[in-house]
Amino acid sequence: MSESKIIDLINPEEATLGLNEKAPLPAVVQQSVLPECKEEAPAKEESPDKDKTAQEVEEQPNSDKPKLVAAESKKGLTNKEVTDHTASLWKYLPIPTDEPEPAPEYLQCDTTLPGGRVIAARVRGKKHKHEGTNCDDWFEIANVDDVTFIAVSDGAGSKKFSRIGARESCKASVGYLVSAYGKMLSDIPTLREALKQDLSSNECMEACGRIAGLVQKSVIQAWEAVEAAFYSRATDPAYSKVLKRKLDLKDLSGTLLVAAIIPLNRETKEHLIVTCQVGDGMIVSINSKGTFQSSVKLLGVPDSGDFSGETEFLTAPQMKTMESLQKRTKLSRGVTDTVMLMSDGVADDYFPNETQMRRLFFDLLVNGIIEMEDKPADLSKLTPKEMSIFKRIPDPILYPWVNDKSVTVPIQYTNRICDTVGVSLEELWEDRSILGLASLELKEAIPASDMGERLRVWLDNYYERGSFDDRTLVVMQL
Repeated sequence: MSESKIIDLINPEEATLGLNEKAPLPAVVQQSVLPECKEEAPAKEESPDKDKTAQEVEEQPNSDKPKLVAAESKKGLTNKEVTDHTASLWKYLPIPTDEPEPAPEYLQCDTTLPGGRVIAARVRGKKHKHEGTNCDDWFEIANVDDVTFIAVSDGAGSKKFSRIGARESCKASVGYLVSAYGKMLSDIPTLREALKQDLSSNECMEACGRIAGLVQKSVIQAWEAVEAAFYSRATDPAYSKVLKRKLDLKDLSGTLLVAAIIPLNRETKEHLIVTCQVGDGMIVSINSKGTFQSSVKLLGVPDSGDFSGETEFLTAPQMKTMESLQKRTKLSRGVTDTVMLMSDGVADDYFPNETQMRRLFFDLLVNGIIEMEDKPADLSKLTPKEMSIFKRIPDPILYPWVNDKSVTVPIQYTNRICDTVGVSLEELWEDRSILGLASLELKEAIPASDMGERLRVWLDNYYERGSFDDRTLVVMQL
């Protein structure tokens, strides 16, 4: 198929594996591969003497906060002026050691699977570093042959032990998918061929429904895993001591985004992607060779709660019913070469997602996290026309790293490049040579060859006004 289609699966066919069957951990499933994710220790503690927090200044830029100059206070500060001012206000406090199950400050991964290359990272947000609290995000990746399963969870920031729920839900959903899909493939050897048939055919729709059923049941398995995690800790005084009350299931609340990525045609890069999303964040597929208008497909709909700013969580009772999960399931079949899953710490920085996911893709390109085709080798080989454009490109921005103010990391921002050079996102989509020129100054800035490390550094250091949450981003290049 040449045209990408997205379908909301309301009543898919029942999957063949029973809900009560327990999924083993992915590491022990035959034919599955779980890439190892590196954990890094936090950097040294730093507590600069500041009365006003960066969060207060960024959230209320026009209130009685430190002013840069009198003239600026009258006309209001630009986003860049606010971030310039607040960058030095953030302080670093290490992960607390007096709480059970502390989360590592960083997770990162760069691995090549049969289905494609996966680059992933998750960082502790500036607010958590400032307050000395744990990161609440988690992600898991696994595969069966060339089929890839990804889960991302963002623990509820208001819940002390949501990091446990985030971790356990990701592990359970991915573990279930590896086991259940392997069993289904064994029971139905024609499954993959059925998925390649015309999307309107009964054979294809039945096969798609089976995969959708597996994804939905993986969310239910995640719900049960979080519930089991709660029961196993409910009487442990270590948790009630921190909370100063009994542990509750809601203390493990979090979102959950799950994707199954199945290649259908290697040459054309046609894929079937089935997703289920509980809570905020975003899942997106990109066809980097497609037209600007058709290049991006949003494969999730962020849930909202009863009040503004709220979101639904996996621990809500309705999240263990198939009817509720069917409404949160999407199926996309078409040409794509990049799939991304992210927590709201990234998704909210690129809002509205319908248009700004391209900007995220460009930011990853220009900062060397995704490989760029036809990138200029060095400045000495630029043509006069290229050199003229290069001189108009803004210099990368350097802000002090929260963990260590003596360290700065240069970051390029697509929106600044567009504004300065005078091009739109659509024009940049059609001609990306400007991004190649902009990336030249960053060539040696982050020398790490591990793209997971590059992604981690970028996530930890890019600035967006009002953005201080944990950040998780999983990028799969197909």
